[in-house]
Amino acid sequence: MKKNGILNAQLSQAIAEARHGDTIIILDAGMAVPSDCNYIDLGLVRGIPSFLEVLRAVLNDLVAEQYEVFDLMPQYNPDMYKTIQELLPNIPGGTASEQKIKGLMPAAKAVIRTGEFGSCCNLVLYSASGISCYVEKFHVEFSRVAD
Repeated sequence: MKKNGILNAQLSQAIAEARHGDTIIILDAGMAVPSDCNYIDLGLVRGIPSFLEVLRAVLNDLVAEQYEVFDLMPQYNPDMYKTIQELLPNIPGGTASEQKIKGLMPAAKAVIRTGEFGSCCNLVLYSASGISCYVEKFHVEFSRVAD
């Protein structure tokens, strides 16, 4: 039995297989997902797991060098946008259109659906190189993944 970290086998494998530049996409419960991608549905009931719980859990296992939030998040969910910026001060951020996010889904290592019902809670993580200087530069860790 795994001692800690991500227990979902499919998600754990996707993170282990992520290489430099690969993407992992975390979505709210409402974003449409095409059938031709590595879709991992973690949604249990409304709000569980939350977008932030999944983001923190993934970032405890993945070294990400960049992220992009859904481009409507700053306008329609500014509190979540601010929270993400505060959680990821070492990682450059940007925005991506719905069309871009959906275009990235077929090649993503994982497209993760959460139980989140907050507005516009969709984000793309770009995996960093495993070289030590990048691991240190982009390091984030959360002692507790719950909100």
